[in-house]
Amino acid sequence: MLETLRGYVTEHPYLAGVGAVTVLVVLHKVVKARRNRESKNYPPNTVILFQWQRGPYAPSVSPFPLKLETYLRMSKIPYQNDYSGKFSKKGKTPFIIYNGENIPDSQFCIEYLNKKLNIDNNKYLNQTDRAVATAFQAMIDEHLYWTMVVFRWVYNKEQEIIKNYVIRSPLLRIYLNRLVYKQTYDQGIGRHSPEEVKHIMLTDLQALSDYLGDKPFLMGDNPCDVDCSAFGLLAQILWHAPEHNNLIPNSFPSLHRYCLRMKEKFWPDWDDCITHGGTRKSIA
Repeated sequence: MLETLRGYVTEHPYLAGVGAVTVLVVLHKVVKARRNRESKNYPPNTVILFQWQRGPYAPSVSPFPLKLETYLRMSKIPYQNDYSGKFSKKGKTPFIIYNGENIPDSQFCIEYLNKKLNIDNNKYLNQTDRAVATAFQAMIDEHLYWTMVVFRWVYNKEQEIIKNYVIRSPLLRIYLNRLVYKQTYDQGIGRHSPEEVKHIMLTDLQALSDYLGDKPFLMGDNPCDVDCSAFGLLAQILWHAPEHNNLIPNSFPSLHRYCLRMKEKFWPDWDDCITHGGTRKSIA
């Protein structure tokens, strides 16, 4: 839920308690300061990708920066990362700046760059295949994603990833947990029991596994845009979800092989882009 941190601040001003008010005021000031930083002189024709710091075992602890950066690599678009924590005009991250244009939301970024740079990673797909790819992208980004969120922030009481690599402040975690719980409840996924959410997650993963089959990539022999969404989300479950403990390798071996294949093809520098469990700084 790091993608919409500012939304938590602005949408819940009524939270009771001095501690909550203090946390939210500080958080609001941080986000506002990050949004209002003076723009740099960025190199022309280069995508500037704003995202959180590198993750411990995958390049991001959020699926959407990993989705977008994988797309940039797949499309061979020159880019630079900005880890300053700056937020987009919609109060979200990741986002990009390209030749002075600020584009929020990972999917809108991809669609913008496809049109702007005449890129078509889906050129091998017929009309029916494109429709299927669009449906899978929506399932991954808008459905499977929420199962990951509610487990990471609500059901996993240990919160290893959140506590050790995202938000170290116990007080801040307490209030953000409450805010995330409310958002997942409003969305609907948070109204279900852990067993029911796990069932939803497994159903989506089974659909991906069944459709992938023995193909190298989701839609066939060639990677396309939907693979960026799939890899971004599956990487979180595979590398950043201790609560699922080898779920993908044990229950969905084809998805495991798929993730390793995507990693090898588009992230040959993977080890340089992670912190190895926080034991060192990433160098890329």
